[in-house]
Amino acid sequence: MLRHSCHSREQILARLADRATESRFPLTPQRIVHDVRQVMPEDGIVCLDNGMYKIGSPETIGPTRLANTLLLDNALATMGAGLPSAMMASMLHPARRVLAVCGDGGFMMNSQEMETAVRLRLNLVVLILQDNAYGMIRWKQAVDSFADWGLTFGNPDFVKYAESYGAKGCQVDSADGLAPALETAFMGGGVHLVAVPVDYSENIRVLVEELRRAVPSAGSS
Repeated sequence: MLRHSCHSREQILARLADRATESRFPLTPQRIVHDVRQVMPEDGIVCLDNGMYKIGSPETIGPTRLANTLLLDNALATMGAGLPSAMMASMLHPARRVLAVCGDGGFMMNSQEMETAVRLRLNLVVLILQDNAYGMIRWKQAVDSFADWGLTFGNPDFVKYAESYGAKGCQVDSADGLAPALETAFMGGGVHLVAVPVDYSENIRVLVEELRRAVPSAGSS
């Protein structure tokens, strides 16, 4: 049983790491995680919000090398928690790099806390993964063959939005632009927002199409 579990975990990690350096744009979640790892030091703190991107993120960002450097709620559906978590981490550890990773839906549920972060003069970077949709719900409804209705939305100009709170903003517009943008934000200090478009098609392929082939009854109820 143990051998089977280890083998399964190795297969999962291999699948999650697949195409981690692919130059596709918008970026895949695998590439985003790869680039985040490049700029976060051993004691850097990553705070995850909730959303489609979080599937695989704990496995691929980890294994962590220090305790309490990857903060997440383990799928308790607390959308909007990423930014406040990062703010508290920054208050407790002002000398360490702190990164909030949020989907656009989750971020906009609590985005007004950018003002609090700026007012408290915190040092943190907020990474927004932009797909203009409630991606997790779209996936769940696709698995159950429900209509894709009411799950997409428009977003503000995130650069201008960050600046309206007194923070700095950056929009990533190329496959190789994320890691440099994050590094520049961390080096600059203060509150920064980095927005990057994300391509969830790989997640859909693995979590919807392949799931249906493996379990023919999936989505038929």
